[in-house]
Amino acid sequence: MSDTGNKAQASVWAIRLGSALIPLAHAAGQNLVTVLGLRFMTDSLAISAGAAGAIFAFVKIYDGFADPAVGAWSDRAKTRWGRRLPFLFAGGIAMPLGLALLFGAPSFGSILLAQLFVTIALMIHATGYTLLTIPGFAMLVESSADPRERTRLMGWRSYGNAIGTMLGSTLPTWVLSQTGPTREGHLLIALIVSAVVFVATVMAVRLLTNAPRTAPPERAAAARVNPMVALWRQVLLAWKNVPFRILAIAHVFLLFGTAIGSAALAFFTRIGLGQKDNVLGTYFMLATVAMLVSMTGWVWLSNRLGKKTCYIGALALYALVQASWLLAVQGESMLLISVRGAISGLAGAGMILCAYSLLSDAVRYDYVTSGERREGAFAGFTTLFDKLSSAAALAAMGVFLSAMGYVPSASGMAAEQGPNARLAVLLCVSVIPAVSMMAAMAAMAFYRLDAATVEAAENMAGATDATA
Repeated sequence: MSDTGNKAQASVWAIRLGSALIPLAHAAGQNLVTVLGLRFMTDSLAISAGAAGAIFAFVKIYDGFADPAVGAWSDRAKTRWGRRLPFLFAGGIAMPLGLALLFGAPSFGSILLAQLFVTIALMIHATGYTLLTIPGFAMLVESSADPRERTRLMGWRSYGNAIGTMLGSTLPTWVLSQTGPTREGHLLIALIVSAVVFVATVMAVRLLTNAPRTAPPERAAAARVNPMVALWRQVLLAWKNVPFRILAIAHVFLLFGTAIGSAALAFFTRIGLGQKDNVLGTYFMLATVAMLVSMTGWVWLSNRLGKKTCYIGALALYALVQASWLLAVQGESMLLISVRGAISGLAGAGMILCAYSLLSDAVRYDYVTSGERREGAFAGFTTLFDKLSSAAALAAMGVFLSAMGYVPSASGMAAEQGPNARLAVLLCVSVIPAVSMMAAMAAMAFYRLDAATVEAAENMAGATDATA
């Protein structure tokens, strides 16, 4: 192989590894908050479930308005490192800072001050998440014109997401099982995950330094867009792209179901199963291992059966495993819990891979049919409904638990809960996620874009460029 070929191959692998490290970073930071954030606020800071849910909703709404600004800004940015890398690096600093502030919240002696402090911490954390996810997704879309290579990159992205999920869920819960659910224990896990986020981001920035990139047109670089105007433009842009619109609707239901299911599981293992946090950690570990092991199989299946078919199948499988918690009892055997974890990871791998691979196809289809480079705008909107869906899930869960009489605590351990609160936790971990997956499947029935159509559009655009 020639030196040029060796360099090209090395560049391909650098892009793949970088594409894995970015989701590893933001998944680790995000999962720590998703899995343990709500429980930490209710059971360690004595914040009511309703107030905690409202804080999550407020922060995500704030962050949602920041998304289009970051997307548009990264589309038109001009720096010596390209359009995206400076945003990634900034996110790798902000997200760890938010984690340390949230889980290291001091004892104020005032619930109001505690609520204000964690709100600020979550806003910093969410800003970091935005800075990592939007440019990261946009770089992946623009790094290859080959839909099969983009599927491979989505596979690498999914690997990174799976490892990040384990580092943000399994590792912290195992640590807590050793330290106990104390303030110090929560700060320790926040510092560990913060280090993971920062190191992974720095490595990714280094690996993606020479990744293919496009420069914004002069008029885009000169433009200054009001965030509200940018948000409205992105809504219109996404609505006009019919495949993206359908995927967005399905994705909202998927994220709502997975967010509320993951957050509820931290409550359910304590209250519904009478288990310690190490069981919760083992569940997420098995889910992650199954996700990693099955990813290659999902890539193979999606290339043969189609991404849409595999996506619907993964959604159905996840719905079944969540619904099975209705059959769980106090003292549930570790074998049954482990089987659920493995199947959940198997389904999660298919959902993550197919969802983002389909989204990348829809964004690429927009480019080859319009000629406009709007990856950052679509990435911003994707992140927007990611966050709003998760916020809606946590807010709804908080309000639901509060309405059903969930009792907060400052000890780190759950207070004694009544039958209505127990029922609410059970519904949040089983019925609500299952119904959400069924709604996502219904939305996907209307999806029509396939890889062959995208490839044909690519070829047609290439032929047009050649004759121009």
